Amino acid sequence: MKPIKILLYLISIFVILALVSFIFPREGLYLGNNLLLRYPDFQHVFSLQQSNRLNIQDILDAQQLNLVSDSSIFQPPDTIDSEKDTTTLVPDSLNAELSADTISPSDPPDNQKQVQPPGSIHQYLEYPHHDKSVLYPFFQHLSRLKTSGELIRILHYGDSQIEGDRITSYIRNELQQNFGGSGVGMFPPVLIKGTNISLQHQLGGSWQRYTIKSIENGNLNHKRLGTLMSFGRFAPVYERSSSLYAGEIMLKKSNITYLRTREFKRCRVFYGFNKKPFIAELKYKDQSLDAELIPPAHQLQTLSWDINGSLNEITISFRGEDSPDIYAIAIDGQQGVAVDNIPLRGSSGTDFTRTDMAFFRSMYQKLNAKLIIMQFGVNLVPHIVDDYSYYEHQFYKQLKTLKGLRPDICIIVIGVSDMSRNVMGHYESYPNIEKIRTAQKNAAFKAGCAFWDMYEAMGGKNSMPAWVNANPPLARTDFTHFTWKGSVIISKMFYDAFIHDYYEYLKHTNTITQNNPSETDKN
Repeated sequence: MKPIKILLYLISIFVILALVSFIFPREGLYLGNNLLLRYPDFQHVFSLQQSNRLNIQDILDAQQLNLVSDSSIFQPPDTIDSEKDTTTLVPDSLNAELSADTISPSDPPDNQKQVQPPGSIHQYLEYPHHDKSVLYPFFQHLSRLKTSGELIRILHYGDSQIEGDRITSYIRNELQQNFGGSGVGMFPPVLIKGTNISLQHQLGGSWQRYTIKSIENGNLNHKRLGTLMSFGRFAPVYERSSSLYAGEIMLKKSNITYLRTREFKRCRVFYGFNKKPFIAELKYKDQSLDAELIPPAHQLQTLSWDINGSLNEITISFRGEDSPDIYAIAIDGQQGVAVDNIPLRGSSGTDFTRTDMAFFRSMYQKLNAKLIIMQFGVNLVPHIVDDYSYYEHQFYKQLKTLKGLRPDICIIVIGVSDMSRNVMGHYESYPNIEKIRTAQKNAAFKAGCAFWDMYEAMGGKNSMPAWVNANPPLARTDFTHFTWKGSVIISKMFYDAFIHDYYEYLKHTNTITQNNPSETDKN
């Protein structure tokens, strides 16, 4: 064949392919229900714009963090396995492997410092009708902590994005340095493996964990899951026999977290609904520190021990013919701020109202909960639909119900983060993220809650590849979850926005007091 004919043949093929690229839908064609057929267009083939070349250095510069040398964010490689974290595919018992990717033991001196306004805010908190007073009840509690001497609680709910105490741990440390408090906070007796590194946790005995899935599967005849949306038992839930059951929860300070987290000052066990008495014992190594015979209970009860702060490990031991439903263990200080990391893997934040809310309320009262942080969204992203008004309605219902549990409780919604998928060989944002973000913001504002836009804080559309390809990486190669270093960056951005508005609140109340001293107690 002559060269000219070969050339003409190649040109004709190229023209045909080009024509197909112009008429073929960019979003692809579905063949059946599951097979998606895509065809590359000119923009993808010839474009020089690569989403993974987005520059987020201005964000890092604004946070005044050096990723290479700053000891507060220097971490070994991050290997938590959460590639399959979706609503439909992830069972409640799926294990997540967590290696020694840690927070540096170096921490600021263990003393209180004055709250200072941050120097630069990259993404501010947003409020319904720009009304910042929706957070004033919580700010008021913060401002009075040094004189009130009370312990107030912040509950940080989220999906796998906060597993392993990520994001929560930084917020907790900053608040406790500024306002007092210590300890890792509250956690369930039975943890999903690898989901908390701020405390070493080991179980002895035949423990079982019960969650919303237990209700769905008919394994529970009640809906009393409590604040952590789960409870544990060392004896079968419905078995009634004369057998003696035993269980242990061994807790040890972690050497890879912030100093204040390692202080054991008070341990509380939240339990209830045991048909028979049981023995609860607190031990240090092989030495018994206290033992109590606990009578049958038909409601929520609290068992509390004050602990010598020098202890680096404790064991809570249970024995009896029946186990209570154990809803939470809390390691806290006597006063200040307690911040709880509550990851609900596979959740989109819409399951709270499916549980016993009267019981939920009773536990909130005992905890003295004053602020809820709600951070969900990544499990919703892979399920692309045109309209997320259904999710907005469901999420609003959760926020409104939780906000009504206590008259002075406040809620901050942290919006969905950017999340990328592979399209024609490069990563770009899912097309529905901004719709989900908008649904979350609308729900937050209708419920009278504050909102922080994590998507915009990261850089907006197609920002995730820049976090993945940063040096060192700030997000994992699943293009969904932050690394430890990335979690510190995003946590600092949120905390700076939060403390900025707290500082503005102080200026606001001081101005009112100066102009009208009689208004002091009202603000």
